[in-house]
Formats: sequence, C-alpha cells, structure tokens
Amino acid sequence: MKKLLFLSLCFLIFSCEIENISSTAPYMITYAPESVLTNTANLSGKVLGEGGNNISEYGIVWSETYPPTISDTKRIEGERLGFFSDTYSGFIANTTYYCASYGINDLGIAYGQVFEFTTTSEPDCEPTIENYIDLGQSNIIINSVDYENPSGFNDGNVEFETSTWTSTLRMLLQFNEVDGALPLTGEYTTVFEYDTQSIKSNGEIVVSIIDFGFGSLGGGSALVDQKVYVDNDGANTITFIFCGVNVSDDYDLLGKFTYNP
Repeated sequence: MKKLLFLSLCFLIFSCEIENISSTAPYMITYAPESVLTNTANLSGKVLGEGGNNISEYGIVWSETYPPTISDTKRIEGERLGFFSDTYSGFIANTTYYCASYGINDLGIAYGQVFEFTTTSEPDCEPTIENYIDLGQSNIIINSVDYENPSGFNDGNVEFETSTWTSTLRMLLQFNEVDGALPLTGEYTTVFEYDTQSIKSNGEIVVSIIDFGFGSLGGGSALVDQKVYVDNDGANTITFIFCGVNVSDDYDLLGKFTYNP
C-alpha cells in the first residue's frame, strides 16, 4: 500500500511539472557578418532553442533601417533546429545594413543580436582600354591570364598570373577564398601576405610584380592598405581594376585586365 501511494505521489508531481512547463518564442543567435564586399556578404545564424514549440521557419533578415524585421528582406533557411551560413547578394555599394537571425513558432517571432555592416565602394576610376595597365613609367598589354592554386604557405589558395608578348613583366594576384572559389565582385585591400592558411575570404589581395628582364625595374609587392576592384560577372569572367596601386615604389598601376575561364 505504501509503495502504491509513493508511486501515485510521484506520478502526480511529475504530471504537475509537465503541465507547468511554459513555452516561449525561439532563442536565436546571429553571428557577425564576414566577407563583406560591394554587393555580397556572408551572414550566419543558429537556432539555440525552440522555446517549447516547433519552429516553423528560421533564417536571416536585413534592412537599411534599424532594426531589421521579417517585413524587410528575408531569406528562409529552414525549420526546427539548425545552423546556416551563406553568401547573400543584392546589396548596394557603399551602404550600411543591419542584419539579424530570426525564428518563428506558435508563440511568435524572435530575433538574434542585430549586427551592422557596410558594403564596399565601387572603383573611383573608369579605365576604358581592355587588358592594358599603365605602370607609371611604361605600360603593358596583357595577352593572357592564367588561373592556378599557389604553392606557398602564405600565398592564399587562388592566384591569377598575367603574361604579355612584349614584356618579361608578370603580375600576380593572390586571394584566400572560401573553398578556393573565385573572388566575388568587390573592393579588395592589399596585404603583404596571408597570416594563415584558413580558407576564409576576408576581402584581401596580394599584388606582386615579377620581372627579371634586362634593364627592368625588377619586381616587388604592393604596399598595404591599397584598393583593387574585382568585377565577377557571375559566369566566372573576372575583371581586375587598378586605380593607382603602388608596387615597391617603382610601379603605379592604373588600368584593368580580365580573366576568361
């Protein structure tokens, strides 16, 4: 009899606990934007908890006004629990946006932390001659552009190398992109080398010149914190635009050239 009474009491307590569980809106996490370029940005988020009710929809929202809501631009990424991270497009150059993850269940809508990011600018020059680079003291006409994976530890994972029939000079452009993908449209900042081999686009570029020809100025690397503009047309045809990039104080690059796969 005592055993039966004990079991009945335990059942009553357990039942009360179940009935008193309260539901809430979802618990969302937003991660800081990465790889922000002219019209693309990598945005990420995660569902930390459903709040006692199944999440019917979660994803990312963004807007030019604070705070962003599902009434603004919204991208649905899934339902229930999950993590998402993707490169989103359609942004306007040199514009500030606010983004946040969101989740929806029967109790309502919840948002993660709001982050602010600003897209990069478009080039401040308009070179008109195709595959032509003014070097400051001379110029070159680029006849071909080769794509390959660099072999050096700090050279990134995507490289473009030019060649010309009338000069021994070659230009090297190196990127460190997610999954070794081709660089997207945007403004890239020159660095001397990459600090790590982590495969993560960060809007940086290494610009170098190699020239061992007789009477040449030699080679060198671009000074840091200069801007190179990349235009990817979506079909992997990429144009590189230079609006005055200084390399080893001997070259001042102005012009553009295109890689066609």
